[in-house]
Amino acid sequence: MRYVGRGYYTSAYYVVEPTRASELETAPAPETPEEFDPELEPDYFLEHGYPEPESAAGQKEPEEHRTIVLCHGLAASGLQFVLDAHFFAERGFRVIVPDLRGHGRSKMPDQSLRSEDDFTIKMMADDLVAILDKEGVRSTHWVGNSLGGILALSLMGSHATRLRDVVTFGTSFSFDVPRYYFTLLQFASKLVSRENHARLGARLTTVRPEAQAIVYRMILKTDPEIMFTIARHLSRYDLIEHARTFDGAMLMLRGDKDILVNQALSKTLSAMREHDLFFLKDISNAGHCANLDQPEVVRDEILGFVSGSWIFDE
Repeated sequence: MRYVGRGYYTSAYYVVEPTRASELETAPAPETPEEFDPELEPDYFLEHGYPEPESAAGQKEPEEHRTIVLCHGLAASGLQFVLDAHFFAERGFRVIVPDLRGHGRSKMPDQSLRSEDDFTIKMMADDLVAILDKEGVRSTHWVGNSLGGILALSLMGSHATRLRDVVTFGTSFSFDVPRYYFTLLQFASKLVSRENHARLGARLTTVRPEAQAIVYRMILKTDPEIMFTIARHLSRYDLIEHARTFDGAMLMLRGDKDILVNQALSKTLSAMREHDLFFLKDISNAGHCANLDQPEVVRDEILGFVSGSWIFDE
């Protein structure tokens, strides 16, 4: 794991360096994970300065275009993309997989130092800019599931040049439900044990036993209070204009069993119809976490897209 700090919060992420399949047997031992010490971890932006949207601290030419970010959704973590990360690394990509603020191994301050404004879409998107800067990535391919896709949409408005192209699944470009809906859900969740909550979430997310085990473990590691705080920020947003003005290519993978998100997509699809570089692909037998339901299909779609197959699409 690697870390980058912003204020009281520290984001965790891991990097899988490109490794061809033929090199796996002779690959060197992995580096010792970076140690985390809250007393030694400085605020990244205070140490290095606040970057302008078009700039980045350090560049890695000419291989930076082979970087791909795999960004998970709400109540998940980088565990969702472990197998995908190695798949793309074996095909020559440098893969960055974050644990979003409040998720996985990312570090949070004591409750007295937290506020609801610490978990806005913009705040979480800025964490990802800090990760890109620390890794010297000027622009990257981006794959986002659910919240991971929403954060990419936010970056299209503030740091568009950092994104070469974007793949989303389980993501609507706008959403509108009453905030009290999540407050009621939060109250109801307190009536269920954390373990049963994770088990139920896993069963509702996917029918694949292997995927259920991953989802169960991710949900079990989350703080329900933080998840509902983030969910309230996601209850009402509209980032369609960011996507409409984005110059890069976009691929939306739509799982046929992702009922809630699919019901919210009509406004998105209507608005994106005139964008020449927006593409929609349906994935059969896939729910909200399509990469866990149909891993081979999703990987092939992403690989073809970031390799430029959209150039030949009608």
